[in-house]
Amino acid sequence: MAVLKTMVCLANSKKHGGTCFAGIELLGSRTGGWIRPISSRPGHEVNLVEQALSDGSQPCVLDVVTVGVLRPVPTGCQTENWLLDPSYRWTREGSWSFSDLDGLVDTPPTLWSNESSSTVGIHDRVAEKHLDRHSRSIGLIRPETSQVVVATNPWSRGLEVRLLFTYNAVEYELKITDQAYFAHYLACGAGHYPLSPGTLVTVSLAEPYTAPQPGAEAYSYKVVAAIIEPEGSPGGAP
Repeated sequence: MAVLKTMVCLANSKKHGGTCFAGIELLGSRTGGWIRPISSRPGHEVNLVEQALSDGSQPCVLDVVTVGVLRPVPTGCQTENWLLDPSYRWTREGSWSFSDLDGLVDTPPTLWSNESSSTVGIHDRVAEKHLDRHSRSIGLIRPETSQVVVATNPWSRGLEVRLLFTYNAVEYELKITDQAYFAHYLACGAGHYPLSPGTLVTVSLAEPYTAPQPGAEAYSYKVVAAIIEPEGSPGGAP
């Protein structure tokens, strides 16, 4: 039997051929905690059929959506996970504006720990052995500055789309998994693209990943799961 959760969507980012959908639960006139519906597949992604709305469209950031879940399934620091009921058809109940988000902005002192950086990022990962220090894996923050960086990855030789920003005077550069922003700026080509002042960012800590190299350490990578600009383009609601 599905448990129905109504939530404002604050991320619907690309993951394993599907998406990672997450948002804040709405409890009448109050707001609750973060919810991330996940599938029972090994990658836990939600596919496009599972999240299709009655008109055939997919939920967007700032949409208010009711989803069906079965039970909480916390995994490590991903305490927000709920097992999706794939038999329930999602419904759109309405949408929020940018100004509605003021009360949802998180203010952690740091974005998890800042002890490790990959070769192409800045403070963009947490060693698996340190994940037990953290009790949540997603949040909505307001960086002091932010710009999209499109550049060639020196290892894959392909273009990557990342967000370079400062938060509490610390610099971060994280991979963007927001589908709309990724596609828009990838099409723009290599360069640096400043975002609007006051832009909000949903940051998420992915499941641990081990590079396919002997003796490689497992890390959970920080990603930018959504970018929400005051004018609502290209990732947020119009």
